This record gives sequence, structure tokens and C-alpha cells, in this order.
Amino acid sequence: MQTSHGEEPLRSLSRLLGFRPEDSNTIRLHQDKLLLRRDVLGKEFYWYLLKNPETSALLPAMEGRDLDRLISQQMDYFEGVVSEPLTPMQAEKVVALGQMHHRLGVSMVWVAGAYERYLSHMLGRLNDAHYPDEVRRPLTRAIRKRILLDMLLQLQGFQQSIQAEAELQHRHMLDMSRMYATLSGVSLALIHARSREELFHSICSTCVEKGGATYAGISWIDTATNRLEYKVFAGPQSTDFIRQLSRALSLDPDSPYSRGPTGQAVLTMMPQVVNCCETEPAMAPWRAMFEREGIKSLLAVPLFMQGKVVGTLTLHSRTLDFFDIDKVSLVQTMASEIGHALERQDALDRSSRAEARVRYLSDHDPLTGLPNRQNMQALIQGRIEQGDDGEPVAVIALAIDGFHQINARLGHEGGDLILCEAARRLEQCLADTGRVGRVGAARFVIATSFIDRLEGLLDRLLQVMREPAECLGQWVDVRSSCGVVVGGREDCDAATLLRRAELALARAKEAGGNQYRHYDQRMDEEIQRIHSLRTAFADALANNALELFYQPKIDLRSEMLQGVEALVRWKRQGQFVSPGEFFPAIEHTDLMRELDWWVLRQALKQITAWRAAGHVIKVSVNLSAMTLKQEGFLAGIELLLASYPAAAGLLELEVLESVSQKEAEQVVHKLERCRRLNISIALDDFGTGASSLVHLQQLPFDTIKIDQSFVRVLLEAPGNEAIIHSMVAFARYTGRQLVVEGVESKAIWERLLELGCTLGQGYAISRPVPAEALIEWVLWQQAGSNINISYIA
Repeated sequence: MQTSHGEEPLRSLSRLLGFRPEDSNTIRLHQDKLLLRRDVLGKEFYWYLLKNPETSALLPAMEGRDLDRLISQQMDYFEGVVSEPLTPMQAEKVVALGQMHHRLGVSMVWVAGAYERYLSHMLGRLNDAHYPDEVRRPLTRAIRKRILLDMLLQLQGFQQSIQAEAELQHRHMLDMSRMYATLSGVSLALIHARSREELFHSICSTCVEKGGATYAGISWIDTATNRLEYKVFAGPQSTDFIRQLSRALSLDPDSPYSRGPTGQAVLTMMPQVVNCCETEPAMAPWRAMFEREGIKSLLAVPLFMQGKVVGTLTLHSRTLDFFDIDKVSLVQTMASEIGHALERQDALDRSSRAEARVRYLSDHDPLTGLPNRQNMQALIQGRIEQGDDGEPVAVIALAIDGFHQINARLGHEGGDLILCEAARRLEQCLADTGRVGRVGAARFVIATSFIDRLEGLLDRLLQVMREPAECLGQWVDVRSSCGVVVGGREDCDAATLLRRAELALARAKEAGGNQYRHYDQRMDEEIQRIHSLRTAFADALANNALELFYQPKIDLRSEMLQGVEALVRWKRQGQFVSPGEFFPAIEHTDLMRELDWWVLRQALKQITAWRAAGHVIKVSVNLSAMTLKQEGFLAGIELLLASYPAAAGLLELEVLESVSQKEAEQVVHKLERCRRLNISIALDDFGTGASSLVHLQQLPFDTIKIDQSFVRVLLEAPGNEAIIHSMVAFARYTGRQLVVEGVESKAIWERLLELGCTLGQGYAISRPVPAEALIEWVLWQQAGSNINISYIA
């Protein structure tokens, strides 16, 4: 006996809830009283529709009759829950209702809320009936279990619909993965095939083995007879099918065989898709043959050489609706690449294949087919030497910004597709105005002699690279940076031009990317200066030739010391080197981490020494995002604190506001751990970053330091007062401290007090001073002397 689809879920859920036939009998016995006051339930349901965000926006658009009908239908359904027995067939309908709700976008939370109001209504009717306890209690349990059972059946429908949708998406992803694998395999075939026949066999085999097609064939136009002939066919060994299919190809417009997908692909020069061969009228001549082979879908794409159709790539599938828009697009791309490959092979066939192959592999990038670094350098050198005196050559180094993130997201296969797309765009952009080569993982070099069009070319390059690229079913934002140099025979050679273009590219990337920079001689001078400075600083750090200075932070009202900021000083050849000079040289190197740990150790050591001398002074230390992201940061900080226990509670870490949102997400848990170690956290240089509110919400700061660039011009730029005033209110509301930097005059000091700022630092208070001088300053201040009187205007 065949069972209903609803029988098993009904049995399982009934057993789970303990819902028995006698519970249904109990409910039906009292259904007349339970179903009273339908109008009240209708009003409650209307009120639920009105107050719930999922449905409130829909009500104004509904006419009164539609709304009445909706509420009436819902009341009928709820009354049926009480009055009608829950059979397997009825359970199947409830499951189907849950599936429908999911497809319509109704959430289970909304459905559960509706059931909750219905249950509340039923229990209210039960209380109004004034049943004795021996009747009311079992009736209450029965109603609860019956309504919960109905809701769980709907939930099961939700789950089934979600699972079906997931399976559909999974099948689509598998299909697309196969098609992308096919595209990758075809790309390799385009590179490695040594003859046209080998290329065709590789393409057709790849379409069947990786792309999921049942048959794949490449047909070719015989120009002498104007007929189509299959050159290669891959798939199950069915010689009779292939023979019949070949006979049924025609380009004669009067022949019914020309109206099929393959003939029409040639005649219209457009892809032809048939996703149901049984119902497509144009497939009548092939219908019986396809039925025997089980072919249900077919795709024919024209192949082009030199702008003319020369044949077709035809795929057959035993799956209905196999060729969706994504697959068609991929096969079109494949056919385009096949056409380009055929054109290249046609040119290579005019010379020795073996020699051309060796030369090609030695001079070109195997992935994109572009010239490699060696080839481009020779090409640039040739242009320099062959040009007239004074005729310059422009060399452009172009890099895809953040390519490692694209590889991490899409894998190397996806990264390769992006590189191929980038190469295609660059070649298309250049046309005949220059040459492009691939010289690194995500780097290209362009050479052009059209110097008068250079700025326009640079703008076009960035624009075409900026357009999103579709890859592996995802849209990828592609950004790039360029460095450009112009030189000629009198200036330098190709190697020097390439190096200078790379140097200018580095400056463009440092400036944020998605832009270009021209080479300037000062870049060479700057790079040499930076390397020299970096080497000298490494020696200074290794030989303990650095010193910490300390700048006081005070209460602007009482002028009492609240803490100090540790600032590193490097004395070189008798003079201090400005931090603004050596920090850029080390900030993206391991020296930055080494410096951070050195400063932390020295600061904790100094706190301990001061405490031993009776001075309890809190010290703030600037910490780079590089050090915070270091894997062993927490272990290192815990070890340092254990080495200097007297410094507990007197260390504050200052994090720059310019730290990126991604970096913030990486370090937030570390900062929380530091706070549990009794280390304060300060947001430094507030107002200089691009996402201040994000950081204020995201990171666990105890203190906010307003950057001195806001404070120094406070009196000349009144607009800054509004910012400072709002930050004072924010700090007070959130319980954070607010410190203003750049207090450099008495007038600014007084205005800050008027704005509500109570903590500050700056030259009007004190310059950064050595540790021993700080104690003298503290004693002098405690004695009642005016603070730093020489700096007060």
C-alpha cells in the first residue's frame, strides 16, 4: 500500500510531542467554544500584520477586499487546525505550505509569531469557558501540542525547501566548476597543441571529460563545396550517430538541415542554444536520431578567424536545460580563444613549427601568451637603438593591486583567469600604439613611442583595468597601479628604464594604488637615502644608540601630571635625527617591530626605576599595527610584564587611527587581552584617518587623542572647535578619556578649557625631555612654578 509523503513526518513529530488521537478527540469535543470570537482573532492577526516589519510595508498596497480575504483565509486555516483531524494527507499540505512560505520569502520567525498569537487566542477562549481543572488541563496540553505539531510540520517544509534550493545551487556550482575546468583545459590546449588536429582533439576531449558534455565536435567549412564537415568528434563510441550527424549538416538556406543550431551558428554568426530538442521545431530532421542517443540539449558556437566564420564548436548533452547563460558565455569565451589560437597557428604554420615553438616558450609568458621580461627588455632596447636621435621611449610598469588577495579568494586557477583577462584588456587598450608583456606574478610592462598620447594612454589603462571581471562565478574588482618613465638613447638602456618604471610603480602603490606616478630622479636619490638610513638605524638599534624622551600629559585645569608619552630619539653624529625622517624608512620592515619591542622594554624599565624612586608615572607607548599583528605579540607582552611587575597598571599602548579596518579586525582580541592585563589602550592621532567612527565603535579604546593638526590651528579654523566639542561629548558619554595634542600656546590652552578639554600635551606644557629631566620638571611643577613659561604666548 502506497503511503502519503506526510505520513512519516506526522508520525515522527507526533511521537516527539506525545500527540495522540485522544488529544485530537479532546480538542474536537470542545471546538465550538474554542472557535468562538473569530472576529477577535481576525483583529489580532491584523494587528500582527501591522506591527511586524515583514508585513507592515505590504498593507498600504493592499485593497480592503484583498486584506479581508487574506485575514479570512488565515482564520479558516487556524479554525481547521482545531476542527479537522490531522491526517497524513493534511500533514503533507502543511509541509507544502512551509515550502511555499520559504519560496515567498516569509521567515519562519514570522510564521512562529502567527502561531503564537493563535495559541494565545485559543488559551484565552479556554479560560473564558471556565472549565474545571480536570478538563482544562488536558485540553490545554492537547491544544499546545496540536498547534506546535502544525508549526513543526511547516518548519519541516521550510527545511526541505532550503535543502532543495541548496542542492540546486550545488549542482549549478558543480556544473560551472566543470565548465571553468574546461576553459582552463582549453587554455592549456591552446598553448601546448602542436597542430590544428591536436588542438581540436584536446578541445573536444576536454569538453566531454571536464565540461560534462555527452558529445563535442568541431565542424569546419569546406570553402570549395560550402559544406560543413566534422573534423573531430568526442564522446561515446557511436560511429553510426556521428556518420548520420555529419550527413545532416548544410549551409544551403533552402535545406531544412541548415535550420538546425550548427547551420544557423554559421549563417547568423551567433551562438545557437536548444535546451529541449524534443519540442524545438527546427530540430525535426534530427529528432529521431537524438531520441535514440538520448540527446536533449545542444549548443553550437561559431569559430572565427580574421573576422570570418570558419567552423563551429558544437556540444550535445543528455541533460534537459543543460546550457544556461553562464555556460553559453563560457563556451563563447572558449570559442573566441580557439579562434585566436587558430590565427596564431595559421601564422606559425608558415615557418618551422619546432623552431617557432622553442622561440615562443623562451620569449613569452606561457599563461597569457604575452612577451616575458627578457623579450620586453630586448624590445625596449631595440626601440632605443633604432630610434632617431632624441626620439624617446616610454616604459610603463603596471601591477594588479592586491593580487595576492585575489589568489587567496579564488585560488590560483581564478588568479590565472584574472591575469589572462588583464592581458586581454591591456592588449585591446594598446591596439597598435605599443607592446605589453608580463614580467612578474601580477606585473606587466608596456612600451610605446607615442609620447604625445602618454597621459591619455595611462588614463585608459587604469580605466580598462578598473572594470570588474567575472571569474569563477564571481565578480572581482580589479585595480592597478602604474609607474612610467620616458628615456632615449642618450639617457640610459632598457634595463635602467625598467628599473626606474618599477621604482615609480612602487611610489604609486605607496600612495594608495589605483593611480600612476612618473619617475623622478629624486626617487633614485630617495631610495638610496632610505637604504642608507635603514642600515644606520639597524646599527643604532643593535648598539643601543637610541634614547627615550618623555612628554608630559597634564590636567589643563590643575596643571597636575597625568602621565607621559614615550618618544624615541636617535642621536647620530652629534645631532638628533627627526622621527619623521627615519620612521618612513623602517615602518614596513622588521626594524619597526624590533623598535617597538625595544621601546616597550625601555618604558617598563623606566617605570620601574621611577617607582623605586617614589614617582608613580604612567607611560604611553606608540605601537605599530605590524607589531600588533605579530603572532607572538601577546606572549611577548605577557613576558615583559612578568619581568617588570612594578610597572603593572602604568603602561598604555597607543594605536594609530590610520590602522585599516582589516587590521583592526585582526588585533581587536589582542587589545582586549591587553586590557585584561591592566594595560590601557589609546587611539592616537584621531582625525587623520578615513574611518574614525568605525574605529571608535570597533576597537576597545580607553583614551582618544585628538591629533595636533586640529589643535594647532584651532584659533584660525573655528570649524575644528565643533569637532573637538563633539569629541568631548562623545568621550563623556562613553566614559573615555580625551587628550588633546599640540597645546602650543596659552591662548589655545584657554580655549580648550572653554571647550571642555581637561587633558593635554604640547610645547606650551613641555617639550619631550630625557627621563632625568622629566623628574626635575615634575619637582619644579610640584613646587608651584609656572609650567614651561618660556613657551606660553
